[in-house]
Amino acid sequence: MAEQTIKVERADAAMIITLARPEKRNALNVQMLTEIDQTLAQAESDRGLRALLIRAEGSAFCAGIDLNQASVLENAPPGQINLEKLFHRLERFPVPTIAAINGAALAGGLELALHCDLRIAAESARMGMTLARVGLMLPFSFVRKLIEIVGAAGANRLLYTAQTLDGNEALQLGMIHAMVPDDRLAETALSWTRNVAANAPLSLRAMKIAIRRAMSSAYDAPHEDIDRLIEQVRNSNDAHEGPRAFLEKRKPVWSAT
Repeated sequence: MAEQTIKVERADAAMIITLARPEKRNALNVQMLTEIDQTLAQAESDRGLRALLIRAEGSAFCAGIDLNQASVLENAPPGQINLEKLFHRLERFPVPTIAAINGAALAGGLELALHCDLRIAAESARMGMTLARVGLMLPFSFVRKLIEIVGAAGANRLLYTAQTLDGNEALQLGMIHAMVPDDRLAETALSWTRNVAANAPLSLRAMKIAIRRAMSSAYDAPHEDIDRLIEQVRNSNDAHEGPRAFLEKRKPVWSAT
């Protein structure tokens, strides 16, 4: 049996999920998505829970999807967990969620943090949307989330340049709520989590629902045509060439097909 890819613990009224694939920079694979999803599903009915902290072992928060499983994750059959289903559950988790970002948080890894309500990053953290480097594309709901957090101008910068931001740049862009020295990240994240968990549970849950309802209405838009474009990107030769070139440590040769 494969080792668990996350660790889960309870600290009074808070739950802590630790990503535990440090040797893979906590890249998201099917097993990790499944374990996180099952943990969240079980915790949704826990009325004693008031806060959730997501953090990571090793040198990176999350380097995005595991490119060895990119096609599996992007073309998941009905019923199988994928990034959209998991992040939808995380976004609607009934209590406030906090992400403690150390090292790299890239593409799907950054979206994992963005779908949390509060984000704290270490000074050395690197955050970015690097999908254009490997010929991939965000689902529409992820683009919407990015714009919700950093605005259209910030989304333009992140998506078109595929560059990464340091903690200070991310703070200026409004991507994170606080930046702290690396050696204070764990302590600060726990302090924020305890602070949230000390508040009135009914208030927290009502506030979470109200904020999410307001944002979902504000960013509601038809996107069937965009979904077709995204599917075209996913099935393109470039979408296969990009991850292959990354894994082979060479520059991709784009064909626009």
